[in-house]
Amino acid sequence: MGHADSPTRRRPDTPQALRGTEPASGYGSGMADYRIETVRNGDRDWTARNDRGAEVRIAPADSEGSQPSFTPVELLLAALGGCGGLVVDRTARTVPHDELRITVDSVSRPEDDGRVGAVRVSYEIELPEGDTQAAEALERGIRMTHEKYCTVSRTVEHGARVEALGPDGTVLFMGG
Repeated sequence: MGHADSPTRRRPDTPQALRGTEPASGYGSGMADYRIETVRNGDRDWTARNDRGAEVRIAPADSEGSQPSFTPVELLLAALGGCGGLVVDRTARTVPHDELRITVDSVSRPEDDGRVGAVRVSYEIELPEGDTQAAEALERGIRMTHEKYCTVSRTVEHGARVEALGPDGTVLFMGG
């Protein structure tokens, strides 16, 4: 099994438009690969799909009359909370945590230059009063989540290379 948030997955066949092109760096190296296809539904209205058939609607917060959706930043925050929850399920399994709620907040300021400037992940649960062993186990599980096991949290914290390929496979942007 790969990272805690997903079994190791191989990238499906490369779309015909990209066949014969080799991405510039690090892709297809045998590590856990993920693939999301994002398709346009209409003006400022998109749907992202994975290869298991799950879908999520993406639109700006100010999109009037659109179906319920997430903004791209909300999806990033949801990924942080979801990854954290999946990992805590494993790292703190000795602590009953059915009522665990994870809230993720972000702040962006003009000086953040179009990026999310700060993120806070809050784990909220009522543990039995005086059960220091449960509290310590949960805290250890949460720390391990962000220090070692949550791919999303570690990527946000340390960054990732981002590469944009045009329809002909030409690298249009590579950063990180």
